[in-house]
Amino acid sequence: MTLEQLRMLVAIADTGGVLAAAESLHRTQPTVSVAIRKLEDELGVSIISRESYRASLTPAGEKLCQQARSILKQSGTLQEMAKHLAQGNEPELNIAIEASCPLPLILKTLGNCEKRFPDTQLNITGDTLWGAFERLESGEADLAVSPWFVENLSLETSFLTSSRLITVAAPDFRNSFGKKVLTLSDLQGAVQVVVKDSSRHPRPQSFGFLAEERHWYVTDHATKKEILLAGMGWGRLHEHLIKAELREGRLVPLEIRGYASTMDVEICVARMRDKPAGPVAQALWDDFSGFAE
Repeated sequence: MTLEQLRMLVAIADTGGVLAAAESLHRTQPTVSVAIRKLEDELGVSIISRESYRASLTPAGEKLCQQARSILKQSGTLQEMAKHLAQGNEPELNIAIEASCPLPLILKTLGNCEKRFPDTQLNITGDTLWGAFERLESGEADLAVSPWFVENLSLETSFLTSSRLITVAAPDFRNSFGKKVLTLSDLQGAVQVVVKDSSRHPRPQSFGFLAEERHWYVTDHATKKEILLAGMGWGRLHEHLIKAELREGRLVPLEIRGYASTMDVEICVARMRDKPAGPVAQALWDDFSGFAE
């Protein structure tokens, strides 16, 4: 059985006859007839009914034609993938995304990459804090999208967007202190909700973390937001994650004397400086870098 025989079978079904199929395939009628006869002999089943002037598929031939279409489609997919890889394109890319980053912006870019390079598989992992950069540095990720905390000369970065961290809590939590401007001493005994670093080797830097106070640790920003909404603590969250809650008054900013209640951060895409990029990774990098223009 060959792919050419299957193409002839499908052409007969589509054109309604051997002669028409031969013309559509730029073959002679005897060539198509002999090929189908050999296919029948090999499979041990009658494919074409020859009782009428115009050859037609038998019920068995119809079923085989359905499978032939599927096989030809898979063959085409395989050929496209082989062509894609032969051009040096990567079979897969690993992308680490810090979970607080604005996904709609990122997914639009990844979607464009998927359309251009459908044969490159995108593997996406979600991390918190330093986790995305650690995957990049360990070779587990080809690209990382994350807030840019501190300078790292081993990484090449490109700015995507900016974000503001806002210290917030539920209205009842703030109102329980009986004043608008709080002090750090007011928060003694209150729970600071902290997203735990997903990296295997947590960095010593901390941003707004009060080491001497009570803490609840969570593994993601969504859980942190729900705890704050429940009035069970306070903490910083990215503004784009809580826009609706701030607008509706379900979360309110906290003003704390001697504490940076807001913090502006850049969100960047990063890659290793000393690691050559393949064609798909470079195209994706260029798409992300377009945001900085």
